[in-house]
Amino acid sequence: MAKQIELETVLRGEEARAFNRYIETPTQSFTPESRALFREARQLSKDWFRK
Repeated sequence: MAKQIELETVLRGEEARAFNRYIETPTQSFTPESRALFREARQLSKDWFRK
């Protein structure tokens, strides 16, 4: 049986910094749910790079 392919997006350097600036901009309109997802994604990325 075929194994499922896991896709991921990796941001590095200026792309990562630009993404963080975009997320931290106070004029952005996010729902509480989307903010929670972004926080979880950030934590997962930090955990991933510590391995």
